[in-house]
Amino acid sequence: MNRLYMFVVGIVFTFISASAFGYENLSPTEAYEAVVYEGAYILDVRTAAEFIWVGHPDVENVVNISYKVEKRDQFIVNPRFIRDVRRFFKRNKDLQIITMCRSGKRSIAAAEALEEAGYTNVFNMVDGFEGGGKDQWGYRTINGWKNSELPGHTTMYGAGDYYGAKKPKQDDDE
Repeated sequence: MNRLYMFVVGIVFTFISASAFGYENLSPTEAYEAVVYEGAYILDVRTAAEFIWVGHPDVENVVNISYKVEKRDQFIVNPRFIRDVRRFFKRNKDLQIITMCRSGKRSIAAAEALEEAGYTNVFNMVDGFEGGGKDQWGYRTINGWKNSELPGHTTMYGAGDYYGAKKPKQDDDE
């Protein structure tokens, strides 16, 4: 009987802890569609340097607020992260927010922090901007926003290489 009780308690605890964070994962394509068709926001939690030089999605509603910042040659959790998010989103905790980073790891921590702060409509973009998978040479050419042929650019002012922009089709008789 005692074993059965412990088993039931274990199962209940598993379900409670599994649902502690309610965010869902979205693919880059699903995130793109949520922004374009539903007015969702992509919260890019990478550093400003990554946002500008590595690139970022070229769609409406992209916001860069770093989840980690450099302090004394180490990256630490940005102590102003939640405050900056609240300020930008005007304390509206019901907006659809999709966290994104380089490869999908920092964005998980940021999604959890947002939910702990009371945000109710949080999603995480798996594989991030550059992708979580690496090719045989170690480059991030597998999955992610950039490798899914979605629109993006390398400067915050729009003048840069568009990763997802397909070249116009050439006529055969030219």
